[in-house]
Amino acid sequence: RRNVTIQEVGNAAAFMCSDLASGITGEIMYVDGGFNTTALGNPEPA
Repeated sequence: RRNVTIQEVGNAAAFMCSDLASGITGEIMYVDGGFNTTALGNPEPA
């Protein structure tokens, strides 16, 4: 895990706006360096 760069966020946004993503609908795309796959990225509610 690491912090992502603004370039990586921009690349993800550009991909989602491109024809390459034409078959993708209704998805949440995390650009967070893997934090969403750990307990740190998805804390349980108190």
